[in-house]
Formats: sequence, structure tokens, C-alpha cells
Amino acid sequence: MAAAAVSVGMISWGALAGPGTGTGTAASHVDAPRLILDPQMDGSDLYAHICPDNPDMVCFITNYTPTQQLSGMGFAADARYEIHVDQRGTGTPDITYRWTFSAPSGGRQPYQLEEIRPGQPARTLVSDGVAVLTADGRPEAVEALPGGGQTIALKAADSFFSNAKTVGLALTGLPFAPPIDLIKVLDGNVNAMVLQVPKASLALGGDVARNPVIGIWATAARRGLTGTYPQMSRMGNPALDVVTMFSMGETYNSLKPTDDAKNARLSGFILNPTGPKLIKASHWTVRVPPTPRRDLWQIFFTGVAKSTGPIQDDLNAHVLNKDVVPADVIPCDELRLNLSIPPTPNPNRFGLVEDDRAGYPNGRRLGDDAHATLVRMLMGEPAGVGSPSLITSHELVTKPDVPVSATFPYLAAPRRF
Repeated sequence: MAAAAVSVGMISWGALAGPGTGTGTAASHVDAPRLILDPQMDGSDLYAHICPDNPDMVCFITNYTPTQQLSGMGFAADARYEIHVDQRGTGTPDITYRWTFSAPSGGRQPYQLEEIRPGQPARTLVSDGVAVLTADGRPEAVEALPGGGQTIALKAADSFFSNAKTVGLALTGLPFAPPIDLIKVLDGNVNAMVLQVPKASLALGGDVARNPVIGIWATAARRGLTGTYPQMSRMGNPALDVVTMFSMGETYNSLKPTDDAKNARLSGFILNPTGPKLIKASHWTVRVPPTPRRDLWQIFFTGVAKSTGPIQDDLNAHVLNKDVVPADVIPCDELRLNLSIPPTPNPNRFGLVEDDRAGYPNGRRLGDDAHATLVRMLMGEPAGVGSPSLITSHELVTKPDVPVSATFPYLAAPRRF
């Protein structure tokens, strides 16, 4: 990694370290110390949403190697970058999309994309793709996929909503002072994979009407000395690291979804979160929702349905799929998406807490402000009235200064330093 990129990562990690945790964060951009030394494995963001330019398609976006310069590094050539799709709620993948890269050369990097389904041979979707690591050459880098859809691997401007006030509230009960927002200041780029695939290829049995809900998570694994690929990082819901006070980065990155509910610390943070108590200590007029927090359990571990907890909305729980076996569904952290909910003409960055059912936690769009939404969820929305005055819909917050696009590949061109 270039020296400048290393120093950027160190600054980001140290300045926003969680209190007494021993791990750090740049608002989800480094959540485990060892990823500072291995930024190509550092997954910063996962997005999943219905494509606004083609509502029959779903878009997945994964970002790695955050806060880098345009001249920064490419994808790891000895690694597997994967997006997993869970159709049945079992915490195991029914579909995996796997990217593997060769060494970069001259701002371009060859890659292969495979689709893997249990019990079937891997299917090659792209055999000779070329990732674009410069600010130019995007159109020719788009690869059409067999059966519909398209993909691209590229360097792009980071689209993350980084808001020092919201992270400070969740970690300390008070906004960070001074309100320095490092992602904004660092103005960085990411390595990204953008995948657009038909809804019918993702739904259980190919039937979106009967089985509209899928769960998504992403992993990165680097080849070890024995030839195996140990999991180095994992991304699911974007704000879970804030709920855990950035104290479980190393543990979470190694966990599989099937192990989430078995981890007493992880489950404890969700059912009895620290953030609301800290907020109450500094804002004595607000009400802390009683524990155990079954509403947060819905958001992070089961998906939202009238049968899964106090949030009374049949939104994105796997039990809504008619062909799912309810006894097989397990609680785990996945970014869940209801394929039958169309895009909102006028998206609200707070998603569900402002009655926009097409937004977070129903998937995640590039315009969703996940951390601001989390503060409102920690205080009880949308299951109850909460404390919406802490983070209002009209408040000026930090947002990406390079706008994303409404058309594929959505991400803005990388910033030129």
C-alpha cells in the first residue's frame, strides 16, 4: 500500500476509536486493527437495493480498501471477494457470487466472476473481465451477464454518509466535539464491485411473488499458506458495529451467520444496547426503550415481520417466504431485502423510520443514512415514538460531496488527488 494510504488509514482508525475498546473505526471503515495492515480485505460498505433504472433488477455493491487515493492499490490477487444470498433464512448461502483477481497492470486488473450454488458446478459469469482502477474507461469495463444483468469492478468515490454527530451520540451520548468528520475530510476512494442481476434469479424457486425476501452478506478471504481461504472480513447490516461499540470487529469478521446468535456478546449488545443509556445520560428528557430490545433483534437478526417482534410491518423477514420452512429459519445478521417492494420515487434517507419501506433496513441504498437512522432506532423507532428530535429529517448532516448516479453503475467516478 502507498505510504499516503497507510497514513490515512492510521489517522482514521485512531481518531474515532471507540471508548476503551482497543479497536477503532472511521465510521465503519476500519472496524478491526489487523485490517489497517491489510486494507484490501477491509470491507467498508455493502449495499443491496432494487435498481432505480430497472426495477426488475437488484443491485449489489461492495466496497473495499477505503480512504485511498486514486493512485492507491487494486484488489488482492490472492483472495476471494464474495457476495452471499440466503433464500431460506438458514444463515447459509444458496447463491454465492465470487470475484477473483489477477495482478493489476497499468490501471487495469483482470478478474473472473463465478456463480456458486450448493450441489452444482460453479458457473462462470465473466471469464475475462477487467477492473478499472483509474478515473476513465468505465463504459468498456461493463460486462453483460448470461441470463441478464451486468457487472463492473472499479475504483470509485466513497459514497458513505459519515456523520460525526450520530456516531458520537451512539458511542458517548454526545456529538463528537469538534465535529470532525474524517471520511469527509479524507475525501477518499474505494475499490468496488457492482453487480446487477434479475430478481427472479435471486428469489427462492425463482418466484418473487411467493418468496420475495433474500438475505445478503459479503466476505473477503485471503489465501493462506495451506491453500485454504480463511475469512478476513464480513459485512451485513451497516450499523451493527456501532451497536457493538466497535468492540467486536475481530470476532465479527471471523463469524459465519450461523454462529451469530450463539455469540453471547453479540446477542447481548442487540438485546441490551449501551447507546441508549449513554444518550439518556446526556439528554435527560428522552425515554430509553425497555429491554430486551426485540425491535433491534428484528432489524438485525430476524428481519421485520408482524410475527417476529414489535415492529408491525411485513417487510423483510424470511418467514414471509411461502416456501420457507419456519423451523429452519435462524436469527443472524444479514442485510435483508424484499424484492417485491418497488423503488421509492422520492427516497427518504431515514428509510423505514420515515415510512420509506424501500430503504434501510429493507436493503440499503446509496442514499440511506444508516448511522443517523440507527440512532433513531436505538431510541425506539419505528416500533414506538422514540426520540426523533435527536436526529431530524431537516437537519444538516454530512453526506457525500460527490453525487451518485441513478443509473448503473451508480457510484461516482473516483476523486482525483
